[in-house]
Amino acid sequence: MLQHIFRWLQANYFFKVFAVLATFSVIYLSLKPPGQQMTYWTFLNFRQDLVFHFTCYFFLTGIYFAAFFKNTSVFKKAFFLSFSVGFILEFIQLISIFNRTFDFNDLLANLAGSCLGILLIRLFFSYSVK
Repeated sequence: MLQHIFRWLQANYFFKVFAVLATFSVIYLSLKPPGQQMTYWTFLNFRQDLVFHFTCYFFLTGIYFAAFFKNTSVFKKAFFLSFSVGFILEFIQLISIFNRTFDFNDLLANLAGSCLGILLIRLFFSYSVK
């Protein structure tokens, strides 16, 4: 089964296009004005937006890993790119025209999602990466 996944990851053009689309989706969702919906929920005492940030950057790290699979130091590139996107977007939210606010907890959730993504990828793919 792992050989099939390895061969699938060799088709990097698809994953690079998917990574660009995922990045633009994250940018849009991070900078669009918040809606009028005021029903908030929690998961294990974490606010809904923190759960979304964690999940988003967890999967974004995996997408970047697949996009850079053929490159050297793919773990560093995937982590750095996913966390950089989150870091830059959080600081862009300081600009008042977006009607968004900077939240340090969001930044920590981005970091936690990226770190867990890299740890799990490293666990499953450490044998096949340059």
